[in-house]
Amino acid sequence: MVEMFIKHVLGVNQDHPGYIGKTAAYYATVEQQGRLTLHLHMLLWILNSLSPQEIRDRIMDPNSDFQKRIVEYLESVHVGEFMTGTIDKVKEQVDENMKAKEYRDPTQTLPDAPHRTYRL
Repeated sequence: MVEMFIKHVLGVNQDHPGYIGKTAAYYATVEQQGRLTLHLHMLLWILNSLSPQEIRDRIMDPNSDFQKRIVEYLESVHVGEFMTGTIDKVKEQVDENMKAKEYRDPTQTLPDAPHRTYRL
């Protein structure tokens, strides 16, 4: 899966650039979590990308189109809403659920373990 990501998404050793630009270099390592699930940490160098100082300068410039576009992007990916209603509706539903005898506070309980569908 990681090799496919590097090849198709990053475009390494391909005749097309990656999704976020031409990858100049990368370093990646796979780490194991407590439940033995693997996840990837990756550092990318994108050819001709802005330096952190250039990004800061453009964000701090109130007349910058870059600043406007960054804010628009951030607002588009983080809406801060609940999928099931407004904050008042969700709070009302939680308060109602807490009255039930079988209610378990999710901050004080662990999720149920997944069912085993295989044999070791």
